[in-house]
Amino acid sequence: MPLTIAICDDNENQISELRRLLDDWSADKPFALAIDEYISAESFLFNYPDNPCNLLLLDIEMNGINGMELAKKLRDHGDMIPIVFITGYSEYMSVGYEVEALHYLLKPVDKTKLFSVLDRYIRRHTPESEIMLTCDEGSLHISPEMIVYCEAVGKKTHVHLQDKTLVCTMGISSMKNILPDEFIFCHRSYIVNLRFMRSIGKTEIALDSGESIPMSRRLYKDVNDRFIEFYTR
Repeated sequence: MPLTIAICDDNENQISELRRLLDDWSADKPFALAIDEYISAESFLFNYPDNPCNLLLLDIEMNGINGMELAKKLRDHGDMIPIVFITGYSEYMSVGYEVEALHYLLKPVDKTKLFSVLDRYIRRHTPESEIMLTCDEGSLHISPEMIVYCEAVGKKTHVHLQDKTLVCTMGISSMKNILPDEFIFCHRSYIVNLRFMRSIGKTEIALDSGESIPMSRRLYKDVNDRFIEFYTR
């Protein structure tokens, strides 16, 4: 599976230069690199649901919706795609932290600094460690570690994060298929993230948040064994 990096900048020369640097960086990498180019934030927002990416290189000073506004729109929808801001003005740096930017690079982009940021990203993330959810508000790119538990509601799945709930169009069985090993069915309608479990009982699970979710007696042994294994490992 290739790594996909999107460039969003209203300067075509800047896009060309970033593409050249990305091609140079990826030349000796053991994976394919796909690069998507967007000349405006509006173009990115229009195409992103159908063309997800793993990392976004985002210019801040753009006509129309600027880069910071685009980042806030993504975060407001629960999308935590890693963002590297690129700008000519250092005063934007403090605002970048508000939207949890991965890093901040000043123009002209220094090759060594960009490569360092990309290498750090690869050490911490892989394309397989992040998922794309199709939700009522659109497609969202998130890390599974943000998910506390999932709940089947009709034919949809409510994905409960620490600070909000996403309503996703896929069923809970399909959701389980895209989640990593630390997620387990504790009830036919619930999948729980082991890292957010505080304690387990015969009929319910207590979460770190203080919430409780149902525990199926039939699944108790399997969940309890996985819970002990997870925390002793």
